[in-house]
Amino acid sequence: MPKKEKIAVLGAGSGGFMCSADMGSRGYEVALFSRSPEKIKGVKEHGGIEVLDINSKPTGIFGKVEFATSDIEEAIHGASIILNPIPYFVCEDYARLAAPYLEEGQIVLYLGKGGASLTWAKVLKELGIDKKVYLADCNTLPYGTSRMGDYQVRLENRTQNLIVASFPGKDIEYVGSAVKKIFPPENGYTIRYGQNAIDSILVDYNAITHTPPMICNAARIESGDKDFHLFGKEENTPSVVRMIERIDRERVGIGRKLGLKQNTLEEEILMVKWNPHGEDHVLPLYNAIHTPFLEVCEGPFTLDTRHLTEDIPYGLVTFSSLGKLVGVPTPVTDAVITIAEVLLDRDFRNNGRTVESMGINPAWSLEQVKKYLLEGNI
Repeated sequence: MPKKEKIAVLGAGSGGFMCSADMGSRGYEVALFSRSPEKIKGVKEHGGIEVLDINSKPTGIFGKVEFATSDIEEAIHGASIILNPIPYFVCEDYARLAAPYLEEGQIVLYLGKGGASLTWAKVLKELGIDKKVYLADCNTLPYGTSRMGDYQVRLENRTQNLIVASFPGKDIEYVGSAVKKIFPPENGYTIRYGQNAIDSILVDYNAITHTPPMICNAARIESGDKDFHLFGKEENTPSVVRMIERIDRERVGIGRKLGLKQNTLEEEILMVKWNPHGEDHVLPLYNAIHTPFLEVCEGPFTLDTRHLTEDIPYGLVTFSSLGKLVGVPTPVTDAVITIAEVLLDRDFRNNGRTVESMGINPAWSLEQVKKYLLEGNI
């Protein structure tokens, strides 16, 4: 019997549980790593992870996990692909943990916010790791999912339209073929290749759509209004959607300056061509953004939530920093950052993800930036 291909999953949150269950149920040898032994105790005891449906009922799917471990060397050893489905704010920590044990030819795929391949590359360079390791990231997690207990995970939906990018960008064909294998078309996935790691950063639709309704409805949220729905029509009035649109257009302008074709938000939602003159057959963003599937999502009921604490410092702050790098003004994005800083009394700009924190020198010319993203050097 041929040896099973090994996939390491670094991180045992909701995303890590679902990745492990998915890959284990499809016959891969799965190693699930957690820095906290308690988080994987149930997986060890049951030998894997059970998948529940949207109603928290068993689906009959069980993903075997060969190694549930807090030894990162054990998890990584012999893996062809290393999946890293974690919040961005711990991305650099995981890169530093994994770096000494990476092996020639392995693929590291971060799942969450785009651009993490740049962060991994910066860490490997700082630590003097010169092995050929393929670094990639995806603009979002491939699942809507929630960890349920110590060995179960609820699959709410699959996020099947994914943008994958690599650093350097020239590696995308090699990386992309591997990603298509683990997230295949027969499971409904469409994998699009980003031209470089900035491509996947700019496809951060959470940062665009979460932050304006959070800011504009701050009083309702802080008062604990149980009727609050982030994507509801009452919460996303035409004026709020206009703010979303302005942030979106600033993002598109950054991509255009870098030579990247970024779909507008309504193009992405509707998969139709945006027309600035607003012909009748093209729905405006207000109609595009209101869907029954999203409108039913309750909450959040606090301002101290990832919709601001992640989407501002690792989303909008990054857009703003990229805008300064390439000379594209981002006034609405900057205004939302400032208001969020006041609401939460935090310094998102100095603690967020900037071009410098991703290893890009703000003094580089536009051509040097493009060359670095494609080749890995200037």
